[in-house]
Amino acid sequence: MKTIVNDLEGYLSMGKQEHLLFLDQLYILMNKINADAVDYQTLKAKSTPPLCPECDSRHIVKNGTQNNQQVYLCKECGRSFRDSTGTFVYKIHKREKMLDYIRCMLEGKTLRACAAEVGISLPTSFAWRHRIITTLRSFEDNINFFGVVESDELLMQYSEKGRKYKNIKERIEANKKKKKKVAILATQDRSGNMLFKQFGLDKVKRVEVEQLLKDKVSGNSVLCIGNNVEFRKLRTNDLKKQQIIVNNDRQDGLYSLSIIQKHKSIFKYWINNKFRGVATKYLQSYIMWYVIAHKYLLKQTIADIGRMLNLASSDRRAWYKYKYLREIKAIF
Repeated sequence: MKTIVNDLEGYLSMGKQEHLLFLDQLYILMNKINADAVDYQTLKAKSTPPLCPECDSRHIVKNGTQNNQQVYLCKECGRSFRDSTGTFVYKIHKREKMLDYIRCMLEGKTLRACAAEVGISLPTSFAWRHRIITTLRSFEDNINFFGVVESDELLMQYSEKGRKYKNIKERIEANKKKKKKVAILATQDRSGNMLFKQFGLDKVKRVEVEQLLKDKVSGNSVLCIGNNVEFRKLRTNDLKKQQIIVNNDRQDGLYSLSIIQKHKSIFKYWINNKFRGVATKYLQSYIMWYVIAHKYLLKQTIADIGRMLNLASSDRRAWYKYKYLREIKAIF
């Protein structure tokens, strides 16, 4: 286990900008001391109290060490665990290669190219990518909107890419779903806060739009929405503090949907051309990758490695979410 910072108190007391500067140099620092992703996960854990992955209890005591990692014991359920338990590096082999794998991901390389460069198998490359991007789902709760907010529907083709069928009947049932569209609510404000939220099939429902936006759009905002039946129903419901403008009601450029429509086009091209489509059960993970890339990353590979590693290390239950998605056949 490598010690990434010598002054732990100084690290924990960093301000936001100071911490970002630290992350921008993190890849260089970790390479210099030969540290890996598990080492950083251990450091990240210092900023929050231990939490039992079994019962969520905080009644935790230290219980020795294992492989130079602190072991904890839950006094409520008796579960023994470490800082990495349940995180994206849980049960990972070849942990020393993860940092360079993140670099390859951020450079836009394919799964096969990442595997060849880092020295892992293609299935492992697939698993690592999805371990990482599954962690980004947890940042949805941190996204809120202010000022002029644009919101519109985005429809994507339903997909079960990569699924293996047990019999003809299962294949026929799956093919019926493949003709449907996946409904996504795409929202962005003029400060760059953005969220694409995947809902059900066919179209975004009024109740889904209302529930998401009333929790995330600040009062006294101006909400510019798409011109369809479900969106027009918002005028008579719970979004009382926001001024709602249906697209085409006002013709001046300030209250248009031009920004979110641009991102809808870029996102669809990114999914369909770069990845040749993704399975719908993984779509929200890719959505959050796109959101994070446009909001939090700098498009500077070295700096972004540290930022992505930090984001990935923030979700204590990432491995369980990833395991669930791997095991289910379809999200709907």
